[in-house]
Amino acid sequence: MTVAPPDQGTRSGPRRFGGAVALIALSTAMLVAVVALDVYVNSFLATIVGFGYPLVMLIAFALRRDADTNPAFQKRMFGWSAGICAVAFVAYLAGSTAWTNLILGSGRTVRAVVVDEKVTDSLHGTGRAYTLAATELNDEVPGGPLEERDALFERGDVVTVRMDPAGRVAPKLPGEVDSPAYLLLFLGCNVLIDGAVLWSVRRPGPSAVRAVDRPSRAGA
Repeated sequence: MTVAPPDQGTRSGPRRFGGAVALIALSTAMLVAVVALDVYVNSFLATIVGFGYPLVMLIAFALRRDADTNPAFQKRMFGWSAGICAVAFVAYLAGSTAWTNLILGSGRTVRAVVVDEKVTDSLHGTGRAYTLAATELNDEVPGGPLEERDALFERGDVVTVRMDPAGRVAPKLPGEVDSPAYLLLFLGCNVLIDGAVLWSVRRPGPSAVRAVDRPSRAGA
């Protein structure tokens, strides 16, 4: 086994850190892009594009400058990638809801009548979709039906909802729109991903390198 001299490891430190920062920027950009597709286009297209995220992360780890001289990282590379992608999926779900809430945050609060309902099934879970007619507008609430997993309504019920006049997103109950929970969850997931990427580029000490390499020597 060839171990890089101390001075070489010192010189490569800034390059590893720079590569980690670039990967963090790429990860964040991809998550934001997938969330935007989910909000403004549809979840199906967002899911297809999102499948590229694990591939990009794995390739980025495999092409790291010190990947071939860092056996400790080689051993854990797939584990790092799988963990990051799992957190990224949660970030995608939370980010889509948070983005929708931000749009509705500057929307309009109206009272509407439930005129129809149906059971729905999506990535966000099983629930009900209520078609609404705004009493003030004498027309259907723009943006689509009100999707709810917790609250149950019946035809003829009058509910207060927050809607987007432009119809870009579906209406929601004001309490859901005003909650910062999903935004905080999205930001928290990104912090976890960033921390994992930065931690992965740390240089293991000589004892850790020998410990990883010892089984291969024993097998030889």
